[in-house]
Amino acid sequence: MDERHSRIQQYPWLAPVLLAGAAGLELLTPEIVNGAALVAVAGMVAAITATFRYTLLIVTVGLAIIVVAALLSEFTDFAKGVQIVEVLIAGALALAVRRMLDRQSVSFSLVRSTVEILQRAVLPPLPTIVGPMVVACRYEAASAEARIGGDLYAVEETPFGLRLLIADVRGRGLGAVSSVAVIVGAFRERAQSERDLAGLAERLDRAVARSLAQYADPFAAEAAEAFATALLVEIDRPGTTMRVLSCGHPAPYLVRDGELCQLDTGEATPPLGMRDLAPGTGGPRSCDFPTGTTLLCVTDGVTEARNAAGTFYDPCQELRPAPDGDPERLIDALFASVSRWVEGERDDDMAVVAVSRVDVDGRKSAP
Repeated sequence: MDERHSRIQQYPWLAPVLLAGAAGLELLTPEIVNGAALVAVAGMVAAITATFRYTLLIVTVGLAIIVVAALLSEFTDFAKGVQIVEVLIAGALALAVRRMLDRQSVSFSLVRSTVEILQRAVLPPLPTIVGPMVVACRYEAASAEARIGGDLYAVEETPFGLRLLIADVRGRGLGAVSSVAVIVGAFRERAQSERDLAGLAERLDRAVARSLAQYADPFAAEAAEAFATALLVEIDRPGTTMRVLSCGHPAPYLVRDGELCQLDTGEATPPLGMRDLAPGTGGPRSCDFPTGTTLLCVTDGVTEARNAAGTFYDPCQELRPAPDGDPERLIDALFASVSRWVEGERDDDMAVVAVSRVDVDGRKSAP
């Protein structure tokens, strides 16, 4: 409904055109034909497309057209009165609709503001510099009106180096917020003490399972179907070696000299909340993190974005990153590329985190 409403709002000239048509009917057609119906439609169109004052103007002008036409016609007084009453009722309904839409707009703005505050509280912006790394992130819900969903990310500087989490909770909206809060909180607590990524993943899995057992929500998904895919990344303190563990999550990408390739994360472990179904499977995969390389982590809102033909988006084929490897510019390019691919119509949330190494003076390392 909101989308149709926004489309109609693109035509504010429609109401005056309908009034002109009504005036033409009254002047150029037999008296048995009148423009009362067009005047009524014009008022309702104005109510949907414009402000209350504009709607009042359209209703007033339309009523004047019908009154003048009735005075100049040879209809009986009863017929004149019926037309005027019809236009008055239609105009009153149009003004009532406009007032109702104004009140809904105010309420919606308050709700959206509250949701934005909640989103920032659960998922605050990441620091731009973490140890020897420069970090950039971005999150966009599938619905611009909702501005909240089940994708999440977190970064912590730990004794083991930089640790990064990006995950996608099943579901979206307010129903997924509690799971996001649980996972982010558990990561921030355990990232400092767990010696390896496998142990950290186990802790996150237990946190999700404990949350489902203790805080069951009758409006949420069934516990057996609740899970979160996750990707855990650890870059050692010198910033030269990277370890990656995928819990059913899309593999990250490495960008260097404007070229992009997807990492092989090996056998993925089950998603968080479902790891007991296949214990011991998969494990962390180590690889080099050369100078001038940028790590790009995404959720499936990127990899499962489809174009009009139903083809999935492939960053390796479609994304053209800038050669400088700047994380913020890389994310800008990715979101622009996905938007072009889906022609602006996305049906899933998107979360992206990009990380590259910086020199001791805070500048990004050159390739």
